[in-house]
Amino acid sequence: MSVRARITLLSGVIALCVAAAAVTSWLQVRADENVKPADLYAVVECQLGDFRGGDFSHAYEYASQDIQSRYSVEQFAAMVREQYPSLTRVTHAEYGVVQTHRGRATMEVFLVCDDGGIRPCVYKLVREGDAWRIDGARLMQPWPPDVQMNETIL
Repeated sequence: MSVRARITLLSGVIALCVAAAAVTSWLQVRADENVKPADLYAVVECQLGDFRGGDFSHAYEYASQDIQSRYSVEQFAAMVREQYPSLTRVTHAEYGVVQTHRGRATMEVFLVCDDGGIRPCVYKLVREGDAWRIDGARLMQPWPPDVQMNETIL
């Protein structure tokens, strides 16, 4: 094969790769536009319900593949009990700002515990196939006991 033919072939392969990357990027942006916040809320609600009911093995199913690769079900349950005990006492959640970008989502969640306390939290979710999975949660400082959830705060 001549040098010119090799250069032409290589240029064609590079052009094909660039086109594939552009199409993939466009599809990811379109997918972000179609994310329904209710789908994200549902994942968090299900996992919180499982925590509340003590069903850590089912709650584990809502965790991302990355989390599941780092923790066994038993380690996951121990982590939640030790580092996030308030998650087992959540009676309901209120949702704030949701941001999505390329198959990842971040959302504010205000966790209301059984004692009436409010604990802000930032959840990270990732799209894995057709499902959203929880990829992390960062609990913030609890609100002072006299602060109530109302529309002026949100």
